[in-house]
Amino acid sequence: MSKKQVTFADIAEYTNFSKTTISRYFNHPDSLTVENQEKISQALDTLGYKKNKLAKVLANGKSEFIGIIVPNLYLHYYSEMLTQFLSSYSDYHYKFLVFASEHGAEEEQQYIEELLSYQIEGLIVLSHTLPSEKLASYQIPVIAIEREAEYISSVNTDNYMGALQATSLLIRDKCDILIHINVNVNKSIPAYDRIRAFQATCEEYHIPYDIDLSVEGDSYHEILNVIREIFNKIEAKYPNQKKVSFSRMIPMQICFLI
Repeated sequence: MSKKQVTFADIAEYTNFSKTTISRYFNHPDSLTVENQEKISQALDTLGYKKNKLAKVLANGKSEFIGIIVPNLYLHYYSEMLTQFLSSYSDYHYKFLVFASEHGAEEEQQYIEELLSYQIEGLIVLSHTLPSEKLASYQIPVIAIEREAEYISSVNTDNYMGALQATSLLIRDKCDILIHINVNVNKSIPAYDRIRAFQATCEEYHIPYDIDLSVEGDSYHEILNVIREIFNKIEAKYPNQKKVSFSRMIPMQICFLI
C-alpha cells in the first residue's frame, strides 16, 4: 500500500507552525529564523516529505522544462549534442523533453504545441524544418544551433575556419583530388560555409576538387547506402588516383582516404 502524500497541513500540525509559515519555508526560507528552518527541515525528514513538483509549477508557473527538437538520433552529431544537453542537469537542474522531427513541418509544429502544453521555459532547435520567423512566433525563448536564425538567437561554430583548416590538412597529404560530400545545404544555413571554405581553399592552392551534395535519406542505413554509392561513383570517375574525402555526413564524422 502506498504511503499517504505528506501535505503542508501535516507538516504544520507536526511542527506547531502555521501553514503560512510552512509555505514561507519553501518559497522564502530566508524570512524564517535559522532555528525554525532547521525544525521544519527535520520534520520533513521524519515525515518522509517528497517535493510535489507539479504543485510548484502551479504555484510559480515555472516548469523547469526545456524542449529540444532534433532532426534524428542516428547521426552521431545530434546524439552527441543531446548527450551534452542532458549532462547539464547536475549543474542547472533543468529537465528536457525531446522530440525527433523526421517527417516535415506539420509534425514538428505538433511537437512544439505538445511541448508548450508542458509550459516549457525555452526551446532548443537543431532541426531545419521551420523557419526562424515561425519559431519566434511561439513567444518563448528559442535557441537555434547551426541553422538559419534571423528572428531568434543562435549558437554557431566558425564553419568557414573549421573547413579551411580541415581542407588545408588534406592538401598537405598531397592527394590527386579532394572531394567534399554533403547534403544539399541551403546557403542560409551556417554549415554552407564549410562548402565555401573547401572550394575557396582548393582553388587558392590550385588543388583539383569535386563536390557531391547528393547525400539524403531518412535513416542511418539509407544515408550509409547513399554514401557507399557515392564512393563507388568517385572510384569509377577517378580510378588509380589518390583521393581524400571531407564530409560531415560520414556516419563516423571523420576525414579519411578512399
